[in-house]
Amino acid sequence: MTGKVLNNRYELVEKIGTGGMADVYKARCRVLKRWVAVKILKDEFVNDEEFLERFEREAYAAGSLNHPNIVSIYDVGRDGNIHYIVMEYVDGITLKEYIRQNGALPWEEAADIAISILSALHKAHRHNIIHRDIKPQNILITSDNVPKVSDFGIARAATTATATRKIDTVGSVHYASPEQARGGYTDEKSDIYSVGVTLFEMVTGHVPFDADNPVTVALKQINDEPPKPSDFVPGLPEAMDNIILRAMKKSKAERYDSALQMIAELDHMKKGELGENHSNSWDTQFATRVIVNTEEETLAGKKDKKENKKDKNEGGKPKKSIGVAALYVILIGAIIGALWLTYVHVIGPFIATILEPKNPDVELKSYIGMTIDEAIADLTLLNIPYEEPVYEYNDTVEKGIVIEQSPAAGMEVKTGADAMTKVKLVVSNGKQEVEIPKDLKFADFLETMIYLRDELKLKPVEVAEYSDEVALGRVIKTEPEMGSIVQVGSQVKVYKSLGPELEFVTVPDLSGCTLDEAKHILLSLNLSLGKIFPEGRDGYKGLIINQEPKPGETVKELTPVNVYFQDEQAQTTGDGGGSGYVSVPGDVRITEYINLPDGVQFGDTIFLEVYTFFEKTGEETLQLRVNAKKTEFPKAVLIPVTPGYKTVMKVYMDNKLQYQKDIYSRQ
Repeated sequence: MTGKVLNNRYELVEKIGTGGMADVYKARCRVLKRWVAVKILKDEFVNDEEFLERFEREAYAAGSLNHPNIVSIYDVGRDGNIHYIVMEYVDGITLKEYIRQNGALPWEEAADIAISILSALHKAHRHNIIHRDIKPQNILITSDNVPKVSDFGIARAATTATATRKIDTVGSVHYASPEQARGGYTDEKSDIYSVGVTLFEMVTGHVPFDADNPVTVALKQINDEPPKPSDFVPGLPEAMDNIILRAMKKSKAERYDSALQMIAELDHMKKGELGENHSNSWDTQFATRVIVNTEEETLAGKKDKKENKKDKNEGGKPKKSIGVAALYVILIGAIIGALWLTYVHVIGPFIATILEPKNPDVELKSYIGMTIDEAIADLTLLNIPYEEPVYEYNDTVEKGIVIEQSPAAGMEVKTGADAMTKVKLVVSNGKQEVEIPKDLKFADFLETMIYLRDELKLKPVEVAEYSDEVALGRVIKTEPEMGSIVQVGSQVKVYKSLGPELEFVTVPDLSGCTLDEAKHILLSLNLSLGKIFPEGRDGYKGLIINQEPKPGETVKELTPVNVYFQDEQAQTTGDGGGSGYVSVPGDVRITEYINLPDGVQFGDTIFLEVYTFFEKTGEETLQLRVNAKKTEFPKAVLIPVTPGYKTVMKVYMDNKLQYQKDIYSRQ
């Protein structure tokens, strides 16, 4: 599977994990140019339509959660028979691995991690989503030591229907609540139980219940009371014992009512606001006092009874009335104690609930300049409701920093989920980014520059270069390359084609040539025919007597050459071979064709030189010097000759004489 690209977007780089129903790969998103994690459903599930429907439904449900302590879900898709979820890639390790590496964690660190987990669960529970598989293996610790809860894809949105699922389809039995172990109804408090087990493992280094097989562990979850963490970690605060054991109560009714409530307890413990006798809350202490008082009254009654009995024996008063009175005292004391217990446990808390303000006012601090993760964590801890953050592009503030808030700092706001006012945070999304279009190659250069400047708000810079592939005035490439994501206002180099790079050639001598011969010779050298003089003729049947530029000058290819004609007619003949000649009075020129010799290997470009030796004068003259492409051969060249005399043509290729030829001109 490694190397495969899903839907032309997600390139699987390496397998980084596996689970009961899916394998996880590190992948590269080709569109957004970022690393992601792709969870691919195992083959045994792809034919189960009901399961696939639940798989996608749960993924979409989890995708609605946006929280700094939750691994984000980006996409859900299918490529052929491959079903997958695309998630945030977290560079880090699991909490399980973290505990294995470090052993039992300091209780302060464990409390911080638990608060982060509970903060994520609070977010999920507010959206009626239960995780059902909280365990250290599903908690990731980033390289920045930020805990993130993963695998919400296994969760499902809680409904009014009975939410039951067998433990063997949910997760590890070592972290399952008693109701999960029984296959019973699960809700938010099931997640709280699992957090309690996870917190137990963090502070002790091991799970509270263990055995050789899962069934035995499940039975222990149902029937056995967990040990105190402090039995394994001397010096652990008693408040930590109490928090863990309350979260792990067998009865859901005895656990914390919400993740938020457990966060508050942990926070109070960290601040030292929970005493060592935290488990003896105010109602328990008052109940104990009533029981003690009742016992004292009972003992006093017994003492009075003995004394009265003695007095009666001495004074002759009836004993029966004293005994009845003592019995009344005992009964009344017992009734008073029972009534007081009822008040403490039932009526008192009820009245306190009514009288205590539901949403106490708190003064809002300034969150501007904080990271959004820090701001949300603080709001969650204070039970201040907030809206989903709004992200805006900002040229000066880095991504993820709060830049605005409402209400302003110093204003008083209500706490609690039913508060009318929610805090609004505006977060910097960094500088705005745009994509350089992928189809700019071969586009018109000027239109491209205008589009990049006016539409994408970039700063295009012109760079000109030659190109054998791209036509003159078209776009060759960009830097950064096409398809790259860049910030608005960034500089982008746009390479404009100057066409093929032109070489320097020697201007041939066209004197004595006809117009057609001149065109052929100029074309062979990649030169162009310029103006023809005298102008205004219907045709040019004479011979060229002059030209500009002059023969022997060095010019660039495609340079136009102007020619001048005489009035007399040219008489052209041919010998039927590879050359032609012109018979005119005096010296004349004939056209010779240069061929590549057989059996000699050349590159794509050949340095060609043609010399002539004149028998009449005994002089050797350069006629042509040019870099010629192999495709230009046979290559035409004009050779001057004198009728009645021999002319020797010498052909050099790449500075080596390849052949020579004797040329004779008839009278």
